[in-house]
Amino acid sequence: MKTLPEIIAHRGATYLAPENTLTAFQNAIVLGADGVEMDVQQTKDQGLIIHHDYLIDLGTKISAKIYDLTLGELEDIDLTKWNGVDFTTEKLPTLAEALAFCSGLEGCTVQLELKAPILPDPAFVPRVVEQIRASGLGERLLLVSFRHDLLQQAKELMPELRVGILTLGSLPSMMLPPPVLWKDLGLVNSMDGELDEENCPSLKKQAGLVASTISDKLTLIAALYPQMSVRQIVGTLADQADPAAYVQSLSFPVDYVSCEYHTAFQNPELVNQLHAVGCKVAFWTVNSKNVVRSLLPLGPDCFVTDRPDSIRVWIAEAEAE
Repeated sequence: MKTLPEIIAHRGATYLAPENTLTAFQNAIVLGADGVEMDVQQTKDQGLIIHHDYLIDLGTKISAKIYDLTLGELEDIDLTKWNGVDFTTEKLPTLAEALAFCSGLEGCTVQLELKAPILPDPAFVPRVVEQIRASGLGERLLLVSFRHDLLQQAKELMPELRVGILTLGSLPSMMLPPPVLWKDLGLVNSMDGELDEENCPSLKKQAGLVASTISDKLTLIAALYPQMSVRQIVGTLADQADPAAYVQSLSFPVDYVSCEYHTAFQNPELVNQLHAVGCKVAFWTVNSKNVVRSLLPLGPDCFVTDRPDSIRVWIAEAEAE
């Protein structure tokens, strides 16, 4: 019997509650997600807070960087008024609060992303590992990061900890649309041949968006790799262009490789290659039916999504095709 991908809600159900909050996590599980993804950062006073961006600006009166605020200042931020919805006591949770809450949600798994401190702190990873240990989540927790050196440190401190490397893939691969779109239009698959632009007017419109898309991706890369030069960023991406080979070059064992999903459009053998070296495969952030239709036949182990309300329906429809 074919095993369907695990569904992980990216930052929780973010369209029903502020992202990375306890309510967002609970709503995601109610909607049928198998687990949640969350991000841990270090505060000015070495506290551990759950938040995605380094900048805190969630419709509040505060606009500052996480690492410039104390844990107490961040906990005092009022999130009870959000997107026209009133909440009773919503706030940014600490790492300990988030892990304790998720441990109480039956069957809920956690993908915890390490966001490296802007200023290097050798005690950051030990603090996180200590709280992971205390949570008792065990196999229900997967620690992931774009900073693979931090994962190595965590694995040395807690050998039984499951870890997963996050990879962006190459910039050209991010430009590829879901292959099923080409098939639906009667065109040659974008991974196998040339496209006839005259037979697909929508391509002309899409091409006009390339410049702005590249700009967005470069901004994203700069945020994910703080304090790195352009040369270092390009070199890091080049090293990870072949995830299966890259994993084998690491000096610590990896349980998961979590790829930006376009990577699979450029290399449809990616899942098989990673399975062959003993790694499970997650794709992020899978938010449309056509992406599900393109990825599901490849046999991934996990989809990270902003749409826990819809993705199981898309999977079922793709399975029925």
